[in-house]
Amino acid sequence: MAQLIPRTKHTTPSDRVLRQLRVPFVRRATLHRGEADEEVFVIDIGLAGVFVERARALNRDEHVSIRFAWPGSERPFEARCRVAWWHPEGSPLSSKSLPPGGGLEFVEMSEASQDRVRKLLLEYCQREPVVRRFLRNWPESERQGDDPTAG
Repeated sequence: MAQLIPRTKHTTPSDRVLRQLRVPFVRRATLHRGEADEEVFVIDIGLAGVFVERARALNRDEHVSIRFAWPGSERPFEARCRVAWWHPEGSPLSSKSLPPGGGLEFVEMSEASQDRVRKLLLEYCQREPVVRRFLRNWPESERQGDDPTAG
């Protein structure tokens, strides 16, 4: 279930709100698993991680790396991640519709990369008159047994 949060152009969201936001961010990315690289699509991004579209399941708690071009920068975004949850094809979500794929929690990235994500979220909040915040906090909900893939 999503909650709408009215925003004004002069209001900066609190860190608590920013930690709960996931905003659309569709772009091609390279997912590195073990010795193999594969092309995936990032669907959305937040301070906690990204959702990547992928037909084949990733193992929960598997450690992977993600790399993709960042808008307006020659330096790509890179982060080490943990597979926090998996969403199989056709499985309903209570908060929104997603293709098959996985939620990747950021576990290691540079401070500059963290700043880029924060700036992206703040810019998104300024552009959008109403921000969508997902009540199932990710990845915290997964840790509390509120799995985002549960209907």
